[in-house]
Amino acid sequence: MKEGVSKNILIVDGNVKNIQLAANVLKAANLYNIFFATSGENTLEQLKLRNYSLILLDINMPGIDGYETASIIKKDSRTKKIPIIFLSANANKESIRKGFENGGADYVTKPFDEFELLHRVHTHVELFHTKEQLKQEVNETKTLLEQYKIAVDAGSAVSKSDTDGNITYVNDKFCELTKYTKEELIGVNHNILRSPDVGDDVYKSLWETIKSKKIWKGMVKNRAKDGSSYYIDATIMPILNCQSEIVEYISIRTDVTKEVMLAEDIVATQKEILSTLGELGEWRSKETGNHVNRVSLFSELLAKAHGCSQKDVELLKMASPMHDIGKLVIPDEILLKPGKLSFDEFEIIKNHTLYGWEIFNKSKHQLLQAAALISHEHHEKWDGTGYPRGIRGEEIHIFGRITAIADVFDALSHDRVYKKAWSLDETVEFIKNESGKSFDPQLVDLFLANIDEIVTIKQKYNE
Repeated sequence: MKEGVSKNILIVDGNVKNIQLAANVLKAANLYNIFFATSGENTLEQLKLRNYSLILLDINMPGIDGYETASIIKKDSRTKKIPIIFLSANANKESIRKGFENGGADYVTKPFDEFELLHRVHTHVELFHTKEQLKQEVNETKTLLEQYKIAVDAGSAVSKSDTDGNITYVNDKFCELTKYTKEELIGVNHNILRSPDVGDDVYKSLWETIKSKKIWKGMVKNRAKDGSSYYIDATIMPILNCQSEIVEYISIRTDVTKEVMLAEDIVATQKEILSTLGELGEWRSKETGNHVNRVSLFSELLAKAHGCSQKDVELLKMASPMHDIGKLVIPDEILLKPGKLSFDEFEIIKNHTLYGWEIFNKSKHQLLQAAALISHEHHEKWDGTGYPRGIRGEEIHIFGRITAIADVFDALSHDRVYKKAWSLDETVEFIKNESGKSFDPQLVDLFLANIDEIVTIKQKYNE
């Protein structure tokens, strides 16, 4: 019980001597403030003066008796929670039963045992105050939860669902985000919001997480009622009962569509800039911009066939046009020479891999880091005879190994200032013969297995 809370006890008896006996026992405990009344009418007046933690009530009194007095107390909302202990010399079953029927919490027979009286009083007073304290704490918690709910509702889209994913609650923000009304959503499964662009694996992972009583967090693309797409940063958690059983799920969603669209726009801009830079490098080499487009698409195809993640496939596709960006630094008389290069000239040409690395490596952006890596390693060879570092096998990043095949295939099958285009058969035969030498054998196998699609790309983007 909280400190400072008064423990007032009202003793009611038509005989003042009985009041005195009970008061002396309770005062000896030094825990209670004792007040008294000698009739039922007087009792009701006393209850208007202060709050009480317990009433010791005699049954046989002049005027209204103890039963009727108790009945009146229990019908009054201000006093019905006060525990009543009946004091009576009548210990028969009928009087005891009637006492409980009229709201009594306990029964002590007169003449009472002092220890028994003190113990029963202490039990009921403490129980009363514990209940009151618990009630106060519950009310405070409810008030706080209501304020939390208001705060969350103000900034987030909130929904609840049953264990099968059927919606049981949505707030106004949720309706605003999804463009559905509450009536259209309640009772409907959450999958009404699924976008066809999101794979089943995402939702499988989500359900596995929350069904294991863990919190799932992640970004998901959803579809609104009008067919438009939006992106949410979601936190979904299971709600458990006292037996630790899941009874429902609650989801708090933040609309991040603007942020995602901005990020996508930035990436698209970066992709366009890199593609333009790549084309600039090819134009300077007297080659067309379609070379970088074809290398980009060849690389994308091989990366998918190799099992690269979607993120890495996109990175490689966007960054591979930068593989020869370092040629911008090479002097024209060497870069555009129609004949065979001398040893010294070739050594200068080889430096374009280092120049490309130096151009992009200082950036902390993932896309430009990928461009630096591809520029640096696309002339390395599987057997270690490539340049600039002579690394071999899987020491060469998968981006470099993929771009190497894509670049060589396209270079051989198209005219360059120093040579005429090879036939498709000659080019494919060269790639095949260089398996395990210049190129990763596994990638060569994937290249050959997808040659029809590669030829389709080549023809579509031919000069």
